[in-house]
Amino acid sequence: MIFQANFPIRRLKNRGMSLKPKFSIRYKILSVVTALLMAAIAMYLALAMRIFKMDKQELVFDLNSSVVSTVSTEISSQLRGVSDKLRLFTLLHVDSTDARRSLVREIFENDPLLARIELYEAHVSSGDYKLVSKIADKSFLDSYGQSEDFFESTLPKVRNIPFQSIQSESFKVWNATIKDGPPVFAVGLSMIQDGKSGVPEKMLAAVAYVKLDGLLKTLTASRVTETFVVDSEGRTLIHPNLNKILERTDYSGAPILKEFRSNKISKGVMEFDFGGKSLLGAYASVGFGNLGVISQVPSEKAFAAVQQLVTRSILFASIVVTLTFIATVFFSRTLTQPLFKLMGAMQKVSQGDLSAALQVKSHDEIAVLSQAFNKMTIDLKTSRDQIEEINRELENKVADRTRKLEMQNRAVKEAQEALLRTTRLASVGEIAGRTAHEVLNPLTSLMTRVQKVQKRLNEEVNGHKNLLGEILSAWKDDVKQKGMEGFLKSLEEKSSVDPKLTLLEEDLQNINQVFQHWDSDLGTLEKDTQFVLQQANRIERILRQMRSLSAVSGNRVRHDLNQVLHDSVNIVADLFSKAKIEIKEKYHGEPLWVMIDRDEMIQVLTNVLRNALHAVIDAKKAPKEGYVQISSGISGAKVCVDITDNGSGISKENQGKLFESQFSTKSPELGTGLGLSISRRFVRAFHGDLYLSSSEPGQGTTFRIEIPMVAEAKKDEAAA
Repeated sequence: MIFQANFPIRRLKNRGMSLKPKFSIRYKILSVVTALLMAAIAMYLALAMRIFKMDKQELVFDLNSSVVSTVSTEISSQLRGVSDKLRLFTLLHVDSTDARRSLVREIFENDPLLARIELYEAHVSSGDYKLVSKIADKSFLDSYGQSEDFFESTLPKVRNIPFQSIQSESFKVWNATIKDGPPVFAVGLSMIQDGKSGVPEKMLAAVAYVKLDGLLKTLTASRVTETFVVDSEGRTLIHPNLNKILERTDYSGAPILKEFRSNKISKGVMEFDFGGKSLLGAYASVGFGNLGVISQVPSEKAFAAVQQLVTRSILFASIVVTLTFIATVFFSRTLTQPLFKLMGAMQKVSQGDLSAALQVKSHDEIAVLSQAFNKMTIDLKTSRDQIEEINRELENKVADRTRKLEMQNRAVKEAQEALLRTTRLASVGEIAGRTAHEVLNPLTSLMTRVQKVQKRLNEEVNGHKNLLGEILSAWKDDVKQKGMEGFLKSLEEKSSVDPKLTLLEEDLQNINQVFQHWDSDLGTLEKDTQFVLQQANRIERILRQMRSLSAVSGNRVRHDLNQVLHDSVNIVADLFSKAKIEIKEKYHGEPLWVMIDRDEMIQVLTNVLRNALHAVIDAKKAPKEGYVQISSGISGAKVCVDITDNGSGISKENQGKLFESQFSTKSPELGTGLGLSISRRFVRAFHGDLYLSSSEPGQGTTFRIEIPMVAEAKKDEAAA
């Protein structure tokens, strides 16, 4: 506890660390409060703007809907009245008398709605219309400075009467306003007059030109909305702006007109884009002539009040943020001033002055922190005094301990030297064990072959020697007893073994057989001698490698692995023959070229074959039942060699230890536990691997060797 209390002070003092903060807590408080307030205001403004916008949109929709309802009702009423007047005018004209003509003029000349009314008739067969009756409001034409022939000569040049549409639709409304002319629209009504026999005789077309003065006042009543009437083609029929009436502005592509006319809806509201503007509009069908009333307001104009409200809200929010920031500044000062005092005291403590004390008059957490700081400085001062005393005692103890350590170091050095000698001896023992294991394999083959040669000498060569001795002894006895002539005569006698042969022929035949056996034995002896020399050379190379502590050789050339496998089988053939265990060879049909060191590969193969032989012997198989099979094949880009036996197998617990150094299930006389470990190192040096493929206790074991296959060797390399 004493060391922990003193260490931070000493570290700060030595390094000259500053306790001045990079970012004051006062600024943090100001930043957080301001950010939270601005976030709250932003959320309020977003929500308020959305609500105000929705309310304003509903209000505009209601206003537009009310306007189009009023206008469509008024136009519908006027068109219904015009239609009735056209029918009345037609009927009065058909049964015309002077009294009725006078009545017609009194009715229609001073009509406040109609500027002119005309009646055309066309023969049923020709279809050509001609004017048969007309009544005009002269005062209306005079007010616009037009002559009486305006409707007969001036207007038809610009706006012809669509007689075909009137005839096909029965009721037709079209724009009849032209430049410098009075604002009017025309209404056409088609009727058929029957003859006395009831057969249609005449086609009548009544046309009325309706004054726009009253309707224009109705359309301009609202300053907010833009209200107008479109004809059946979607072009402007009645509009507060006379230019748009003259231009016959096309509104057929307006979404609001397409939506309501395609779905046959008589009335509704919609927000849509047209002419590059976002609009809030309403639509109402008039009910006559496929006319429609549209009232629309630009979204920018409709929501201008909302933007003003947001602007005022932002101004008010800025005032609130400013006042809040000023209040937070004063509040944060009362909070941070005691902290600055605490920082100053801590700065003194970091410089080693433990007499600093804080005097804070508040009653909050800072006061508790100040009391804890004062107590800490008192404890630190007490601890420092104690540490100084302890340091003096430690100096004496360190000096005494140093002397003892010097003595222990000398003892450790002596122990290390002894351990080094022991390690060297252990290394020598390991090298000796490895050498013994590696030498034991070729030495065992060599001894087995020598024993075989010795057995052949004892059984065959001594027999041949005894046979020649018997023949020579018989000849000597005959020469001694019978003389040379008697000896020669005795050779002509018949053999007691084969009466067909004389004794001379029998002796010569035996001598010939002996010489033939000797020729065969000399060839076998030469092969055995060559085998002994090969194994001796292997032992010599192994000893030379062990002497240089070299694990694997770098002398790798191309070899046909099938040939190396066969040579390895010949080396251990004597051991298998002696144990009466069959060894089966099953090689790939084509040469398998690999880059290996032949001697090291033979050492690997003979080692695994001997292990398989011992496993079969341990299983105590009856003669000719035990076997070991060695086979070769190709798997992808690798050559695979499988060595399989039907021996005792390997237990599960020992399978994971097979390739550990000095692990063996054999007796010390049969193995050292280094064979598989060294064999795997040799194979991996060839960029291959040796591993246990499968094993079942009591059933047998299979080891697999995999080596990368190389391209076929050239003839001279293969010969070498």
